[in-house]
Amino acid sequence: MKYQLEISDLAFRYGSKEVLKNINMNIKSGTFITIIGPNGSGKSTLLKNISTYLKPQKGVILLDSEELFKQPRREVSKKISFVPQNTALEFDFKVKDIVMMGRHPNIKKLKGETLDDVRIAERAMLYTNILTLSDRMFNELSGGEKQRVILAQALAQEPKILLLDEPVSHLDLQHQIEILDLIKNMSITESLTVIAVLHDLNMASSYSDYIVMLSKGYIAYEGAPESVLNKKNIAEVFNINVHINGNPLTGKPYLYTLSGIKKPKKEKKIHIICGGGSGQELIRALYSNGFNISTGVLNIGDSDWAVSKECQIDVAEEIPFVEISDDSYKKNKKLIMDADIIVLTPVYYSDANIKNLTILLETGLENKNLYILSGNNFDERDFTMGMALNIYEKVKERKNVREITQIELIDMLTLSGV
Repeated sequence: MKYQLEISDLAFRYGSKEVLKNINMNIKSGTFITIIGPNGSGKSTLLKNISTYLKPQKGVILLDSEELFKQPRREVSKKISFVPQNTALEFDFKVKDIVMMGRHPNIKKLKGETLDDVRIAERAMLYTNILTLSDRMFNELSGGEKQRVILAQALAQEPKILLLDEPVSHLDLQHQIEILDLIKNMSITESLTVIAVLHDLNMASSYSDYIVMLSKGYIAYEGAPESVLNKKNIAEVFNINVHINGNPLTGKPYLYTLSGIKKPKKEKKIHIICGGGSGQELIRALYSNGFNISTGVLNIGDSDWAVSKECQIDVAEEIPFVEISDDSYKKNKKLIMDADIIVLTPVYYSDANIKNLTILLETGLENKNLYILSGNNFDERDFTMGMALNIYEKVKERKNVREITQIELIDMLTLSGV
């Protein structure tokens, strides 16, 4: 198989400090590769070696089967563009002039820029949503705007390989997604090879065809996102604990960090029936105050489920888009029976989760304290043709039931020292 970029036994050091060692990579055209790893693992240094900004002391890099460092710099610049972390410029220029600088390797000597060059630069500004900034001075811009200008310059170069060192670090979430969507689309439709350094492992998972995980200057793991991003590898390299679930839209791994909050110390147990984000704040508030809590039944991937996993609490869970199974129901009932206090948050009900409500009519729960958190009109949350509302009214008739706001509940529990 012919590779666009081949790296063999690459090693690099700053003085006596070895930063990269025994790096081997074979990259096909149109692949989106993400380099991940802790700070100091050599990610940026690897990109700088590929960009020829730094030259390795050992090893070979082949670009289109020819040694990279033996090719004329101008020819390399036509094929590879590099967006660094640092976007500072020594001299100030208009945005449109900076983007046009990306055309320099393609402009013939003594002929100057052509109308095609102008169109290509304008297209790059349009892609990166900075066309309205074209007459602004670069140093007047925000950090995120500067980052998009430098990316536009790199795209104006029309490279075959795009190197990105933390390309979205200064952008808000909307622009992060816009930029990565753009680059991913170009890798697919224009066979643009992308080699990016990203700190956000979920973004790396979502956009990458291939992931290279660096640790202390060497490749610890590499492969498809689902083979690299697992609990064992992340714990070993990043020294953090995560819970991993498949993204329901892409099927790729989605990571939830597990906090280092100390285990609860209070003896009494609280079970929260929630879902759809209705319990997030309450779970965090009670757990951070040392309460022993559980939740359920929650769909895997639900935001309340994710917080429960983050806090490492006991949760009755179910796969999404199906009715609560007998096994999940039984586990939820056990958690409720073990609890001293039950809390019902303002959940939306359908046939899939109505058992979270009917369970409160079970015998044996008469002496349990049940707190119902006030929310919007129940009719607006009932998608069962009134069935959930009828059950809800019966639940409220039981003894030891009290309607309360979330703030009142938190204050009552924390101040009473339950």
